[in-house]
Amino acid sequence: MKKISILVSILVLITLFGCSTKNRIYIYSPNKKQCITIITEYKIRYIIEGKHRKVPDTNYVKVDLSQVDKIADGIAGCWENNLYKWIVINDQTKILENKLDTTKYNFSTDFPKNEQGIPTLENFIGDGCYNFDFEVLSIVPENGAIIE
Repeated sequence: MKKISILVSILVLITLFGCSTKNRIYIYSPNKKQCITIITEYKIRYIIEGKHRKVPDTNYVKVDLSQVDKIADGIAGCWENNLYKWIVINDQTKILENKLDTTKYNFSTDFPKNEQGIPTLENFIGDGCYNFDFEVLSIVPENGAIIE
C-alpha cells in the first residue's frame, strides 16, 4: 500500500512539473550577435526578436499552433541576408498577430514548395541557416544556430 501511495505521488509531481505547457527557447546566431526568443504557451507561440523573458510590446509574431502536427512541429530559419536580419518559417501555423518590423524580419507560415508542390527546406540548409525540431529539441546543422 505504501508503494502505491509513493507511486501516485511521483506521478502527480511529474504531471504538475514535468509536463510544462509553457516553455522558452533562445535561438542564437552562430556568432551570438542575434537572438530569437520562442515562447510557447499551450497552443500559442510567440517568435520574438531579441532575448526576452516575456512577450514585449513590439517585434514579435503570435501564432496559433492548433493545426500543427506535434511530430512535425519545427521552424526553419536563416540569419542575415541581403534583405532581412533573419527569416523564420513555422509551418502549419496561423498568424494571430504580427508586430514584427517587416523591413528587418521575415516570418512565414508555409515551407517553400518545389516544382512538384512538395514542401522543401533546401534553401535552409546552407551557411547561416538552421532547422529546429520542437519535438526532439534538435537543430540541424549544429553550426547553424545555438539553442538555449
